[in-house]
Amino acid sequence: MNTAFINEQQLQTEIDTLKTQFADTKDIYREVCVLLFFRYGITPTANKLYQYVRRGSMSAPAEALNKFWLELREKSRVRIERPDIPENIAALAGNLIANLWNEAQKAAQAGFSELVDNATAEIDQYKLQSETAEQKTSNIELTLHEIQAELKNALNRLSESENLRQVNTLTLTEKEKSLKTLENEYEHLKALLISTREGFGAEITKISNLMDKSEERFKLHESKYLIDIDRYRQRALSLQKDLNKMSDMLQSEQSANIKEIASLNKTNTLLNNKVGLYEGQIESLKIDRIELNKRLKTTENKLLKALQKK
Repeated sequence: MNTAFINEQQLQTEIDTLKTQFADTKDIYREVCVLLFFRYGITPTANKLYQYVRRGSMSAPAEALNKFWLELREKSRVRIERPDIPENIAALAGNLIANLWNEAQKAAQAGFSELVDNATAEIDQYKLQSETAEQKTSNIELTLHEIQAELKNALNRLSESENLRQVNTLTLTEKEKSLKTLENEYEHLKALLISTREGFGAEITKISNLMDKSEERFKLHESKYLIDIDRYRQRALSLQKDLNKMSDMLQSEQSANIKEIASLNKTNTLLNNKVGLYEGQIESLKIDRIELNKRLKTTENKLLKALQKK
């Protein structure tokens, strides 16, 4: 088994033990600094501390690390300045501590710079994602407005077609009523002609001495009635032709209207489905944008706090 792996595992176990022994997050970070530096010979950095402990904000390990180096420097200065230590040893120890301090500061600064770079990259990524989401939302909202306008036009066309169908139906009804009236007049004149003929026959049998006058009178009335009947017949035929034309035209228009209504209903269904889909996408994008804004704000706050602590 790899020794480095065993040490790393043992180190994590000891850090977990420190978590149970100390309630304050700052105390845990301080003790982990001591453990890493004095027991394992590892130079602690803010990034490493947070990876091991993972408590509090990113400013907590940075603050604990600064305090650790400050305490270490102060304690080391006290030991070096003791009067019982030879001057040459004190100088060497001072140089050693100074070099150790410089290297530790460089490592800490590198870890902090890495933390700042990572946070900055994450902020830029969130900003890009937010801008992309906003652009996509804007495009979908524009498409939704266009579809709603198209749906409104389709509904208007459907309403106009329905109104035209109703007008044509009323016109056909009026024509049918006119034809019925003419047919009634025709039947009435036909019955009157029959009645007149019967009346003239009875008069002929009764008054033979007035046959010539009655014959002329009969012919006169008959000619008049025949002319009227022929005129009404011609009028009825003309109205029948008009009625047939109107009926054919209405059937053709009704067939076209039915097809158009079916097409418009299909289009209406498709457009409603698209509207529901785009509205769902817009809501999802709005939620994503809110979440991205929250994450962006949190990251910016972390970076601001880290910079302030530095």
